[in-house]
Order: sequence, then C-alpha cells, then structure tokens
Amino acid sequence: MWRCFRVFAATCAVALSTGCSYPENADDWRDENDGGGTESPVSIAFVKSCYKGYPYTFTEDYHIRGIVVSTDRSGNYYKTLAVADDSGAIEIKVDCERLFEYYYIGTPVEIYCNGLTVGGIGGTVQLGAPPSGGYETGYIDFADMALKIRITGEQTEVVPVKVCVADIDDSLLGSLVAVESVQFTEFSGEAWCDEDQDDPTGFRDTVRTIVSALGDEIGVYTSRRAEFASWALPSGSGSIEGILSVYDGRYVLRVVRPDRLYDDMSSPRF
Repeated sequence: MWRCFRVFAATCAVALSTGCSYPENADDWRDENDGGGTESPVSIAFVKSCYKGYPYTFTEDYHIRGIVVSTDRSGNYYKTLAVADDSGAIEIKVDCERLFEYYYIGTPVEIYCNGLTVGGIGGTVQLGAPPSGGYETGYIDFADMALKIRITGEQTEVVPVKVCVADIDDSLLGSLVAVESVQFTEFSGEAWCDEDQDDPTGFRDTVRTIVSALGDEIGVYTSRRAEFASWALPSGSGSIEGILSVYDGRYVLRVVRPDRLYDDMSSPRF
C-alpha cells in the first residue's frame, strides 16, 4: 500500500518548459521519420519475459515504447539507459559515456528489438547487443544508437515510484524509485565512496547502507566515476531517490540526481 504510483502511469503529460536545478545539457536528437516495426508494440514486461535464464536475441520486429527514467549526467550510471512503461522498467546498454547529451530523463522513446539481446546480470534483466566479453549482453554500438532508440516526443516530468524498503522486489528493478523514511547508517562525515589511491579516480566503487525506522536495510551503490564520490553523505533522514538494481546479490539504489538528496534527507535522524 506504500506504492503511490508506477513510474510511467504517473508521468506528467506536460513537457518541461524551464531548466531544472541539475541541468541536462542535451542536444535534441529526435528521429525525423516515424519508422516502426511491422509488429505492434510490446510491453517491457513481455521483453523481459523472453529471458529464461540465458540470452535471447530477437529476430522479430518487436518494439517497445517507454520513458527514459535515468540520467548519466552525474557519472553514476555508466553506458546505460533505464526505460519504463506501465508494465515495468528495463536497463539498456549503449556504448556511449554521455547519454544525457542525447536522451533527457523524461524522454519518450521507441526501442527496436530486432537484433538486440535480452540477458541478465546479477538478477537484473538488460537489453543490449549480442553477448560480448563473457556477459550475456553487449553494448549497442554508438553508430546504431539512433536507429535502435528513437525519440518520439518532448521531455516530460518523471515522478519516481514511492516505496518503503519492505516494498522492494524484482518487479521494480530498473525503475526510478524514492525510498521513504530512511537514513544512512554512516553519518559521521563519510563520503559516498571510499578512497583508493591506486585508482586513477582516487576512489573505489562503494556500497553504503540506508536503514528505515523499522530496521529494514538496502544498499546504495556509488561508482568511483561519480562526480559526487567525494561528497559527504546526507546526515539526516528522509527520502532517497535512485535506480533500483542488484549488486553482489543484494538490492541497491544508484543515485542519478544527487542534487535532490540533501533537501530530501534534511529531517532529524530517528
């Protein structure tokens, strides 16, 4: 009962007309042709259901319609788009390190599945190029990106799925969620990432822990590449937003809009 709405169902229909506090300086990369496969659109849930524990490469002309609910602007979501419709969300692997320059968060897209592969990693289902490098999916070539992921309209407001820790399950993987009434277990000035002098970034990928007032916990994964890796964690309590994923066998959030967190987690600790 804690879930207020699904991402796509709650997405506002009015395009944004003003800049946000964390600007997505992107080019308008809309395809001028309608395009489209010969088949009717299928849901993200259907595409994910084609994964039976081993990779499946589509030869059918399926396409899915959804909204981009991620941004790699902060560096914490690498070469990946998260796209949602009213049936769920899926991660899409693309060989581009600055996807925010092409796909705003809130961009409606159509994804053409013919030639793409659905596979899994650590419990998360992904869509990408055929298997590569020992992984069940590879990265879609940058040259193919505009053909496989076509912009179909104007940017809209994205509202995360509001949940408590106990609500989280596999159906939300790849979704932008806001976990309510939590605080970090680390609160004495710790940074998002631990230092690592042997890495060129100076940091290592790190999982911190947030806990609810009821004692339920979930991890928060931060990449060493994230521009906020050195920032101090929010010391208060409140709501934290991120893409739900799996890392090392546990659910984790990947923060994609860090500027929003410090106001959202400014209430006194419980």
